[in-house]
Amino acid sequence: MRMRVLHIITSLLTGGAESMLQKVVDATRPLGYDATVVSLTSASAIGRELQENGVPVVALEGRGGILLPHQMFRLARIFHRVQPHVVHCWMYHSNVVGYAVVRLRAEHKRPALVVSVRMALDAEDDRKISRSVIRWLDARLSPTADALVFNSQRAAEQHASLGYCMRQASVIPNFFDTEHFMPRPREAAGIRAELGCNDAAVVGLVARFDKLKDQLTFLRAARIVVGRLPRTRFLLIGRGCNKENRQLMQWIGECGLLEQVYALGERRDMPAVQSALDVAVNSSITEGFPNAIGEAMACAVPCVVTDVGDSRFVVGGAGIVVPPRDPGALAGAIIELIDLSPRERKNIGERGRQRVVTEFSKTSVLGKFTNLYDKVCCRLDIEPR
Repeated sequence: MRMRVLHIITSLLTGGAESMLQKVVDATRPLGYDATVVSLTSASAIGRELQENGVPVVALEGRGGILLPHQMFRLARIFHRVQPHVVHCWMYHSNVVGYAVVRLRAEHKRPALVVSVRMALDAEDDRKISRSVIRWLDARLSPTADALVFNSQRAAEQHASLGYCMRQASVIPNFFDTEHFMPRPREAAGIRAELGCNDAAVVGLVARFDKLKDQLTFLRAARIVVGRLPRTRFLLIGRGCNKENRQLMQWIGECGLLEQVYALGERRDMPAVQSALDVAVNSSITEGFPNAIGEAMACAVPCVVTDVGDSRFVVGGAGIVVPPRDPGALAGAIIELIDLSPRERKNIGERGRQRVVTEFSKTSVLGKFTNLYDKVCCRLDIEPR
């Protein structure tokens, strides 16, 4: 008997929550969990990849995660056709939609509802007002969920203080495929040769272009590093981090780094790119659980992270933690790691990879998701058929 899971997410653009959904879907299908994925907005890159792997994906084309009546009606039809045992929602907007669509069914026939919160609130002043309203509504509705999942302890504590019902709450961290993300020296050498960085120290920031990711502080730190170590090169990888981004290129120019910074945009060869780094950086002003840092650690790369979300917990002893919005501290940590000998950096990187293998492995974390699905179905007497 196979369990049918309807995943609802605000978007399928490349991002932490979206990537985690993709990993959960891909990993649970061989275990007897059939997935249908609904994006409130577009299918985008991750949606297309899921479709190529045989997963049904529907994009409702809502604007900003808000559905019009005809789009809500379409979701209701999908819900009726799939008849899921579990509805798993992944973000604030999709949580609220999930509450509505699940309650369309008679109480004794309804599926289990799992809602998720995947961000911390370390920079609340930088949030959109509309998101605050949706989060307030999500909190008010949270007592009716069958399970509430956070991906970081910091986020759980912060949302509890906002009125989220923690009765059915749990923390399930992200997981990493350490057979995919692993040191790839040959491919890394190819990346470095392609960029002309063979003899340079290479520092990378993997994140979409967003003020919450704070690329500007990273660039200001890079300017300080170059003043001390002129041969250092910096990579910006992620959605919007390309030469077509006028704001980003203006910042790079203002920092005098046009020769030292490479804006590479989105890449699908991330294990090779991560392996090409000497230091991986997360400069975010808010974060839940930093996927890109976990992937860098799996590739045995030392890391520098800001002290937001669960970043300190994730890194452990595999890098340096600095305050957010502090270019000087960020630069100092980067310089400290570059100044180490190759053997010392390698030792730190190996500790990081071992931490990911031990604490955030696919097997252990995935088991928490499948156990959760089974538990909520058992509680509601839902039997897959």
